Amino acid sequence: MQNWDPALVSSSHMEGASVLPYVRMVVHDLPARNQESSFVFHTEEAPVEFLFCLSGKVCITASDRSNRRLAAEISGGNSGILCMPRCRGNFLIAPHAPAQLVSLQIFPEDLNHIAETTGCPLHPALRKAVQGTPEPFFMESGRLSLPIRIVAEHIVTNTTDNAMRTIFMEYKKIELLYLHLNLLETDVIRLHSAKPQNQRIAYAARDILMRSFDNPPALDELARQVGLNRSQLNALFRRVFGDTVFGMVRKARLECARKMLEDGNRTVTEVAYECGFSSPSHFTGSFSKHFGTTPKQYQSEFNVRREAVETAKLKESA
Repeated sequence: MQNWDPALVSSSHMEGASVLPYVRMVVHDLPARNQESSFVFHTEEAPVEFLFCLSGKVCITASDRSNRRLAAEISGGNSGILCMPRCRGNFLIAPHAPAQLVSLQIFPEDLNHIAETTGCPLHPALRKAVQGTPEPFFMESGRLSLPIRIVAEHIVTNTTDNAMRTIFMEYKKIELLYLHLNLLETDVIRLHSAKPQNQRIAYAARDILMRSFDNPPALDELARQVGLNRSQLNALFRRVFGDTVFGMVRKARLECARKMLEDGNRTVTEVAYECGFSSPSHFTGSFSKHFGTTPKQYQSEFNVRREAVETAKLKESA
């Protein structure tokens, strides 16, 4: 957002500027207030913002030079994409709850550069933003997936106050961008590979799975919830997402487990059960097959690499 009163956002700060200098990460960690907080912004050129809201609620109202109005709302557990060039408006933070929000800001020409150099297809709404003169828009991008929520929580709750903070935040910025663009790429595949009604069904079923992949509904029950049988649902997933229903669940569990192991606050057994595996041995077998190493080895090697980097940075700063 532009022209914020520093007194209102004293706990908000920009992070990460070395590997992808044109991607800015802004972290908002604001305490609960008894009254609504409101402030004005005014933009000329404006970045595309990927918003990840962990808690609280923010409401944005704006109008452009043609007096076209834009209203957006994002609450805890949800994400959205926003771009407001040449706009004036208000940014409101709802009272009675802390506001925790991570924003990745990328100007349209830089987003287009990422898309062209990586081959990542852009969602139609984003493609419009990077081609020609950007117009104001807001797009809800759904509930935060568990991997994205874990990364955002790491960013907001990080208390490191030394040379490692810059490296940590840069790594998390890139990880968050990768996870979100990967989800948006899946949305592009969905848009082009199935009829509109089937697109909605596949996306609804995937949302159900990603909300509870640690304890997902049985395949027959999931199919019933979206009005299909199990064979139809698996066939639709293969066509839209390139995987079976529980192939997606397995990958989500493994990615969640990898991030928890890197976090270092849980044992292998705790990670296994929290990510929905039936037993530690089942988890170890699945993890080893997917990543080529056991969970314990992965966690140990990751810790060694992290300690080596910390030691090197301390020597440089001494």
